[in-house]
Amino acid sequence: MNKWLTNPVVRFLVIFSLAVTLWFSFYLNLYRIDRLIGLEHEAGLEHAVSVHLAKFANVFTGLVGYTPGLNNSTNYVVTYIEGAAHTQGVWIGEPCNGIKVMGLFLIFILAFSGPIKHKAWFIPLGIFIMHTANAIRISVLTIISAKDPSSLDFNHNITFQVIMYGIVFLLWWWWVQKFAQLKK
Repeated sequence: MNKWLTNPVVRFLVIFSLAVTLWFSFYLNLYRIDRLIGLEHEAGLEHAVSVHLAKFANVFTGLVGYTPGLNNSTNYVVTYIEGAAHTQGVWIGEPCNGIKVMGLFLIFILAFSGPIKHKAWFIPLGIFIMHTANAIRISVLTIISAKDPSSLDFNHNITFQVIMYGIVFLLWWWWVQKFAQLKK
């Protein structure tokens, strides 16, 4: 039995599986936890992250010459292009705000071998990279919704899913290749 627990692959799989189960259970109940501690939806973690993401995305939208708008008066946060006809904009909420994937990234790095000094800077850097990529994704989807709404679903569900999960995979790969302490 001890031989199994000292095996780094088995240890990683056990820690990762348990932590992911706890994270997904916590995440599933995030709204209930906000209500339990007395936060209204607009003051909760999920909504706050979505609003920040929308504001960050609108910076990129503005940089390419559009006038972005933001509506956060509903359960979803909506980014849109001012004056664009025939569009409802892009709705940001769970899971598109990236909280779930950022937690998964964090758990992978914590569960995988490697020096804690590198984990201390790599985790925030990885989350910043994912959050920035997600903001750019929201910005591009906002522009697509204004210019070519018929291609919004494809780009949201296919193109950007591949890109975002590709970024997460590359961050994991970077960690395993450069910082993980694996015996060759």
